[in-house]
This record gives sequence, structure tokens and C-alpha cells, in this order.
Amino acid sequence: MKYDPLVPGSFSETTLEFARHPNDEERAFQWMTSMRQRGIGLVEAKKQATSYLTERGAGEEHIIRQLRKVEEHFKPWLLD
Repeated sequence: MKYDPLVPGSFSETTLEFARHPNDEERAFQWMTSMRQRGIGLVEAKKQATSYLTERGAGEEHIIRQLRKVEEHFKPWLLD
């Protein structure tokens, strides 16, 4: 699956943690804003995050933890 070009910047390059650093959080906000403007929902955001993390070699447990963080940050703003 393809993901938005803003997805990688939303995660730490070394630890693959979502919005861990303020710069990552700012990029995550930009990603969320872009998806909201295009009518893309939370389910799609989580699919894109999963695709990116899988591509980078993250394990299943790590992906589950990061998807929880994505949901915490985006659920109030992205509808499905």
C-alpha cells in the first residue's frame, strides 16, 4: 500500500515512534490536516501507518503500540 509523503516524518527515524519528538508531532499534525482536508478517515490513516512501519521492519507489537498513538492523536479529528 502506498502512504502519504507526510507519513515518514510523523515517526522517529530511529525508533519508529509516532510523534515522539516535537518536530515529529508537528509533521503528524500536518499529515492529519492534509487527510482531514481530503476527507480521509482514521481507518485509512492507520492503514498508511501500518504500511510504513511494516516497510521499515517494525514488529507486530511495535505497530500495535504506534497505532494506538495514532488513534489517540487523530480520533477527535478524523472521522470514519
